[in-house]
Amino acid sequence: MPSRLVTRHVYAIKHCCLAKPLVRESSSHVSTEGGRLSILGATGPSGLELIQEALLQGYVVQALARSPDKIALANDKLTVERVNIFKPDDLAKRLRGSSAVLSCLGARASLFSHQPCTLYSHSMKTVAAAMTAAGVHRFVCVDSWCTKYTPGSPKVIEWFSRPLFLGNVLSDMAAMEDYARHHCSNINYTFVRAPGLSTGPSTGKRVKATKGQYIKGVALSMPRRDVVKFMLSTLETQEWDRKCVAIGI
Repeated sequence: MPSRLVTRHVYAIKHCCLAKPLVRESSSHVSTEGGRLSILGATGPSGLELIQEALLQGYVVQALARSPDKIALANDKLTVERVNIFKPDDLAKRLRGSSAVLSCLGARASLFSHQPCTLYSHSMKTVAAAMTAAGVHRFVCVDSWCTKYTPGSPKVIEWFSRPLFLGNVLSDMAAMEDYARHHCSNINYTFVRAPGLSTGPSTGKRVKATKGQYIKGVALSMPRRDVVKFMLSTLETQEWDRKCVAIGI
């Protein structure tokens, strides 16, 4: 679940009953040796975790944010830039020279989905346009379990979270995924569908992953640090190229 939705979603879980499209032939592998990552949604909890983990793994990191002053981290391999992600020309200038773009963008939920949500679908269009203009092709984005209904989905999501406050957010995430699938043949994407997110250190456990909407037999939440570690691991393999992958612990 995106960072701004985490508190409400995890609180709800704890306190309520709780094909293959055209792909470029170039390798999807992004090396820490000279690899530069551009991170969107860098000021949120998940974005900050991603910055820290990427630096630990040796990547050069460019954090792109609307309010860069919210990022207090300092590192020789980190630069922070102000950007409006809805202005493709401006964003493209920042993305040039990047090996990959990783997104932790998150929208706010609203009771009974009263407020419309278009952040994910609209940003996908502008980010894809900017990446194309900048000559960047690898994109990894965290979103959520159950962007679309699947029989057997966790009851807490289908009976509580979706109808009460996540319906519009999940629908817009699904629209983002569909746009990438059908309109971004030059973008090598991976959408990481995560359950509810929690704070705290990595569990140190192996992250389970499968192509699908959710995973059975795992916890309904997981630490953000484990999520961002998995995001970075997708840069080292072609297994999840142009796929939506559900993860859990």
